[in-house]
Amino acid sequence: MVSRASKSDGQKIEYATKKCPDCYVHLPLNAKECQACKIKVGDVDKLGFAKKPADWKGYLAATISIVIFVVFMWWAFFREQP
Repeated sequence: MVSRASKSDGQKIEYATKKCPDCYVHLPLNAKECQACKIKVGDVDKLGFAKKPADWKGYLAATISIVIFVVFMWWAFFREQP
């Protein structure tokens, strides 16, 4: 299996492996997890490194936490007092 990536000048690059972005171990192109450091990896980029997939659970948890904090600040300091 060979993966193709594009350079900025339009040339095509073919890769037979990809590198883990954390520990730089060479991985097969179809690998979804690094064997050495156990992080999730995605497709190969134009430099031959595996892309890090987005951590949607972490983004969702952070967004919910920020919304809860903003609502609490409004409730504690800015609402109309009876």
